[in-house]
Amino acid sequence: MRYHTHIVSSLAIGAGVATYTPVSFTIAYAAGLAIGGLLPDIDEPNSYIGRRSLGVAKQVKKAFGHRGFTHSLLAWGTITAVLLLQHFSSFTLGLCLGYAFHVLADYCSSQGVPLLWPFSKKRYRFIVTYRTSSFFETVLFYCFLALFIYFLTNGAIEEQGSLFLF
Repeated sequence: MRYHTHIVSSLAIGAGVATYTPVSFTIAYAAGLAIGGLLPDIDEPNSYIGRRSLGVAKQVKKAFGHRGFTHSLLAWGTITAVLLLQHFSSFTLGLCLGYAFHVLADYCSSQGVPLLWPFSKKRYRFIVTYRTSSFFETVLFYCFLALFIYFLTNGAIEEQGSLFLF
């Protein structure tokens, strides 16, 4: 999935979470969703986040390969446990959710993800998949964009100005 689709899909699902749960859709939460939606691709130097990682992406790719450790449940669980237990905030909640939404989106791609890494390198994928940069991904992007706008206008933001609360 391209970076902008990861961002919009994470924002849309995150706005849905805020619409139907007590989570507040704030700027900090939205920033966490967007960054978390990109973070698993820190294992690819040519990715949007990898090109801005100051060399970290090269080292991660060398150690684990693309769609290796960073796309596993172990990576997500570790990041979630550390951030939410040590530094809980709207931002860290958004980051952890965005990370999970990224892995879920890549689970639905034709390449799949190694969910059980390091116990298994098998890549798991959904029954119906898409190819990155395909027409179907473009359709997904616009569907998630519409869903994001829908949630923003129908409950994600409860009061005027609540988007600016941290």
